[in-house]
Amino acid sequence: MAINLIATDLNGTLLHQDQRFDKERFKRVLAQLRAINVSLVLSSGNQYAHLRQLFKDVMADNLIVVAENGASIYAQDRLIFDGSLSADQQRKFVTVDRHQPLFKDAYVILVGSHGSYTELGAPDKLVAMARQFYDHLHLVADLATVDDTVKKISISTSPDQAADLVARANDYFDGELRAHDSGYGVVDLVDQRVGKLPAIQFLATKLGLTAANVMAFGDGANDVPLLRYAAHSYAMCNAPADIQAAAKHVTALDNEHDGVLATIEQELLNN
Repeated sequence: MAINLIATDLNGTLLHQDQRFDKERFKRVLAQLRAINVSLVLSSGNQYAHLRQLFKDVMADNLIVVAENGASIYAQDRLIFDGSLSADQQRKFVTVDRHQPLFKDAYVILVGSHGSYTELGAPDKLVAMARQFYDHLHLVADLATVDDTVKKISISTSPDQAADLVARANDYFDGELRAHDSGYGVVDLVDQRVGKLPAIQFLATKLGLTAANVMAFGDGANDVPLLRYAAHSYAMCNAPADIQAAAKHVTALDNEHDGVLATIEQELLNN
């Protein structure tokens, strides 16, 4: 069956380690995909504003952006899905959940529609690192004072503790919120209907497609549900062995050598 939708993770997958990519090759591939009626989805835990800036030189009608781990989906710069937390979910987290032992000593960032927010007193090193990935980061005395619609809640931990925190957080929230391991020691909390897989299923339904029409690329734990779903799934050759085991295929080239673009060219464009 024809492939009509391609979803790719960014960090460790499409992007090089320095957050760059081959723009000219990307634009050429995107134009060739458009000619055969294929849409390309950029799927990331990053904010839409950050992604729009990163890809501003290559935006096209067949480029769709899934941001904040699926909490926002944009097509042609228009929001077509909003999975923001409800006001009650946001209020409960900052007034109750934030103070439970699981999160009490954690470094927390609320990612909103208009900015990101963390508490005063956070270590300078963590704040400096966060500013590289979270746009318009504000330091506030109390997260309960944030007046913004929250897309996701990011919790910082050590990479080797992320899987355990995901399991404990999902037990704690019991379906109210869902925790995802976003890689690099970041765990994201989102509404239970939000995630990379639900985002692609939403788009597939909207376009009249099934898993048989989907190609997917990823390298991390939060990509696994999508890699298992897509009929044409590729784990990056630089991904850990357990991630590779979840996909149908493994790319020949790593992210530093444009493994995603090379695979698309070979499998769909006969380049």
